[in-house]
Amino acid sequence: MIASRKLIPLLLLAAAGYSQHASAQYAYTEAYKAYQLYNFEKAKPLFEKAYHKNPSAKAARGAADSYRLTKDYKQAATWYAHLWETRQFTPEDELHYAGILMNNQQYTDALTHLDHYLQANPDNKLAQQMKAGCLLGNQPQAMIVKGTLENMAALNSPYSDWSITRINEKYVFASDRPYKDIRKSAFFEHEGIKKKMYTWTGNSYLHLYETTGDSALIKPLEKRSVNGDYHSSNATYNANGSTMFLAITTFEKRASSVLGKDSILTMNIGIKEINRDDKERWMKAPKFPYNATLQYSLGDPWVNPSGDTLYFTSNQGPEHQGGTDIYYTVKKDEKWGEPVNMGMSINTPGNERTPAFDTEGNFLFASDGHPGLGGLDIFKAVYKSHQWLVTNAGTPVNSSHDDFAPAALDSSLYFASNREGGKGSDDIYRFRPAPVPVKPVFVISGIVTDRKTNRPLPEVQITLRNRITQTTIKIITDKDGHYQQPVDSGKYELSFHKTKYITIARDTLNTTTVNTRRNQQMEQPQLNKPIKIDNIYFDLGKSEIRPDAAKELDKLVVILQDNPTWDIELGAHTDSRSNDAYNMGLSQRRAAATVAYLVSKGISARRLTAKGYGETRLLNKCANGVKCSEEEHLRNRRTEFTILKF
Repeated sequence: MIASRKLIPLLLLAAAGYSQHASAQYAYTEAYKAYQLYNFEKAKPLFEKAYHKNPSAKAARGAADSYRLTKDYKQAATWYAHLWETRQFTPEDELHYAGILMNNQQYTDALTHLDHYLQANPDNKLAQQMKAGCLLGNQPQAMIVKGTLENMAALNSPYSDWSITRINEKYVFASDRPYKDIRKSAFFEHEGIKKKMYTWTGNSYLHLYETTGDSALIKPLEKRSVNGDYHSSNATYNANGSTMFLAITTFEKRASSVLGKDSILTMNIGIKEINRDDKERWMKAPKFPYNATLQYSLGDPWVNPSGDTLYFTSNQGPEHQGGTDIYYTVKKDEKWGEPVNMGMSINTPGNERTPAFDTEGNFLFASDGHPGLGGLDIFKAVYKSHQWLVTNAGTPVNSSHDDFAPAALDSSLYFASNREGGKGSDDIYRFRPAPVPVKPVFVISGIVTDRKTNRPLPEVQITLRNRITQTTIKIITDKDGHYQQPVDSGKYELSFHKTKYITIARDTLNTTTVNTRRNQQMEQPQLNKPIKIDNIYFDLGKSEIRPDAAKELDKLVVILQDNPTWDIELGAHTDSRSNDAYNMGLSQRRAAATVAYLVSKGISARRLTAKGYGETRLLNKCANGVKCSEEEHLRNRRTEFTILKF
């Protein structure tokens, strides 16, 4: 990856009048000068030498920071421990130490240092998020996402390989493997920058390569127009591949009189746009307007398919939260608009890196400022209710090391990681999520017919109510009387409604198989013929409408609403037990209570007549003095309605 992932780094260096031949007795001074020039490979042994001569905090700190910045977590932990022993550490040292312990999966020890740090700095958001990450690390089972992870061995090398994308059936990625087309510096060129080696890592500069996936066919992308003398990475294309953006570093001269003697010239990362001409050649586009390589860095570009919105990261800009933030800019009238910070739900006091979107519109990025397992973790953000909801991508995508540069390609998540067990410094991985179990689709279907003619009934409204969730679905039968509705599994109540037709009985069924069929018959009622309403019960000796009875009467409400010209009589009946006069009065009160309930639901009282029949219309032999079962008596205790007028 381009230098340190803590910041988009300062990359190209030029020193005036600095000698590379410091004397041995000044090991620390020589180490520090190398460190200032980001020559960490040279600085490490010199800091160690200085410490062994004199175990000072500054020498231990120099070694610890050098190993941290080059991602050697085990050595960094050793040297931060030495620094801790000197008792001359700073709060920043302790925060770095906690981060390195997380990289080494020593979450309990990291928590100890974070708690100590937060005692003095209770409002530090980065430390709070790191602590939350330690708690995640101590619960590994909760982070597992099912799927298969593979190292893309054909693409990877012993060096750093990352920032993969795909265009025209080819993979394009960045690597600092030895570059076959190293250009030599001119004899009198004095910028002091080595074109053969990037001193931060000791490897080549990053360049872009392409391949179909066969390691034998990996080759550098087009030369001078894409791969320059220094870093080229993070290739991103619009949908048709006519426009390409990449992160680059280029050398810009600046007068030594401005810099002063022994000063360091630092060149930051910028963004480059190039376009294909009609002969399929890459041609430079106008300079990206927000590059400022002498002041700050812009990198990690990602362009949307239409090519009019560019996402990138920067260590400076509007509403900057800290570290590197993610911004976007929109092109209008061929001009890129002012950069927009993606806000506090995405950006943190830490570093947000490598933005991208998947095909479903989810925002993918890497961050060491959101709660993670150590270093950079990959996160997914979903935009809901005018805000981004951020979740950790879990394991095995994330590890205690740096996991970054997500790319959603061919239904898989590609990313880079320097986790243990890889082929090199940073390797490209592919994660294939486990197939989501297909949720069974339960279907309720059937046909509604006329009871007398057996002909299908069209335009019957059917209401399906889930007995558990109480949600309802309404559908209508087609011209052939058929209906069909996918539903979740569970218990459903079905009711059927059609003008001038009735079916009082409610149909209840369980969707335990994929297809549940339920046919239904409806009938046209006759004048002055009583129709029983099922499940209308009253407490013994009482006339109040019970809740279970109210649900049944609601069906009658719907029928009366569907048939506004009907006038009906509500008749209540008792069994023969108790004396005749009492039963007559009780049944009248129950009939009146039933009418009152219907009126409360909006049915006009002029359409309703209450009639109590007591025990005068028994349906069986169970008259006074006749011994009958409870079931036989129950048959007589009923509520009926009779249509008096259509």
